[in-house]
Amino acid sequence: MANFKITTLLTGVALMLSVAACGPSLVIQNVDYSQPIESVITPAEDHTIHDQRYAISFSVAPLLTEENISSVNEVHLIRNHKGYYFVTAAGFSNIYVLKAAEGELALQTIIQLTGNGLGQPALNQRGDYIEVVDLSTGQTYQVNEEGIRGEA
Repeated sequence: MANFKITTLLTGVALMLSVAACGPSLVIQNVDYSQPIESVITPAEDHTIHDQRYAISFSVAPLLTEENISSVNEVHLIRNHKGYYFVTAAGFSNIYVLKAAEGELALQTIIQLTGNGLGQPALNQRGDYIEVVDLSTGQTYQVNEEGIRGEA
């Protein structure tokens, strides 16, 4: 009788372990997170932006503080193929690269483009980099999550 109980117990444990091993082991690789075109979003009075097309909402207040600017009319946002968000606005001297985490966007890199601030920024997806164009000056930059492309 004791031998039967031990055999049943061991069989049950083996079955549970095999079921647990079959759990969430599915991995989908080569995912492209990129947004083909930028989102241009007008912040609310509390400095939050909400992009309905790509289902993201967050406050740009920390970026405004970093740039020493009290407000902006529009925020430019795009996501590259690796899933990093690139954020800037007219008057910003930098592009902010943010990585999505659980319930937050964590700063990955601050890419300084100009000391004077961008006049009319536009962001374009270009394969493995984001093209930043200042339409007011015609200046173009190629950036990725590490910085300006081609710089050491």
